[in-house]
Amino acid sequence: MQEINTTNFNLYSPENERANIQLGISRVKNALNKLDNPCINIPAIQVVGTNGKGSITAFIENILCAADISVGVATSPHLIDITERISFKKNKIKKNELDHYLSKTQKKLSEFKLSPFESIICSSMQYFHHKKATLLILEAGLGGRLDATTAHKDRSIIAISKIDIDHSEYLGESVKEIAKEKAAVIEKNSEVISCEQSLEAKNIINQRVKEVGAKMHWVKPLSKKWELGLKGYFQRENAAVALGVIEILCQKGWNINRQLIKKSLAETKWPGRMEIISWGNKKILLDSAHNPLGAKVLAEERKSWVNQEKGIYWIIGVQKQKNIKGIINNLRKPKDKFLLVPVPNQKSWTLEEITELSDFDSKNITEFKNLNNALNFLISGKWPECHPVLTGSIFLVSEFLKITS
Repeated sequence: MQEINTTNFNLYSPENERANIQLGISRVKNALNKLDNPCINIPAIQVVGTNGKGSITAFIENILCAADISVGVATSPHLIDITERISFKKNKIKKNELDHYLSKTQKKLSEFKLSPFESIICSSMQYFHHKKATLLILEAGLGGRLDATTAHKDRSIIAISKIDIDHSEYLGESVKEIAKEKAAVIEKNSEVISCEQSLEAKNIINQRVKEVGAKMHWVKPLSKKWELGLKGYFQRENAAVALGVIEILCQKGWNINRQLIKKSLAETKWPGRMEIISWGNKKILLDSAHNPLGAKVLAEERKSWVNQEKGIYWIIGVQKQKNIKGIINNLRKPKDKFLLVPVPNQKSWTLEEITELSDFDSKNITEFKNLNNALNFLISGKWPECHPVLTGSIFLVSEFLKITS
């Protein structure tokens, strides 16, 4: 496997990162042990789920940093640059620092044949140890039971976002199977905070909590009296989970002021999620929805958009392993039009492949060679009365941000 660094990672990933996924935590545990177990005694908040993990992480991180807590955060995937995946007190790791830890990790731990994600997790632990972090937030990359973040010993708080079907090729074809993979991170004495779930997922979580002797906290979406920096009703669920985590930390003795919590929730930013971007003198909404659940949430949000009833132009690119039929069906209204583009550096759905799907109407879908061509098509005609929406993949959102910058 090619050695990764900050220079080649965006070219090497995400397709190659996917190709080298190795679920299982024994390699990472053994690798961290060889590194003398950096951060082994540092408590961590582990964030698992299908949709909303990044938002929950962002809410928690913003609060903890405002409280001047030395928090290290590991997230994935990144939007623009690999250094986004590791931060300390809201400051991204510097490229030369990440290169140092990646090189050290890959040379010293070559016997373990770590995946790119596992190498980043091992690098993050060394970095957090060096920075003297007192608390960690670890966002699971895939699933939970076999995710590299689960190799960390002290994960006393588990935050669970909405669980639904995604990454079925690794986690299972049903909500029940996927919920089992994610709930498996819950251990004895864990404090578990979850938003409302489907009955299937809720039963699995409750069963796991009971089996291992953890403590369960179900939370309801925050009311409108709470101002949030992230837009959309679904963010009230994510913020409620984040608030539940903070309340548990307060019970454990962490000093976090209530007014500071409210202010931090209102000021949280997380790019590429229900975000309106100016493109010249035009507006485009970006959202990283990449599965049917995310599309369903986005479709619900559209009800509040001005002139949405006149039709939406959806600029969409979907990775081949994703359920494009479910995504488009959840988004589509009769007057909508879809501009289909490839996801950069990924195997993506083409119009020819879409037309072969059973029980699926592919009309009003126009294919473009790349994102630039789709954008030029939009700008060449009369601009839609409701802002166009770019969605389907975080990697497509990333490409747009690179173009517009």
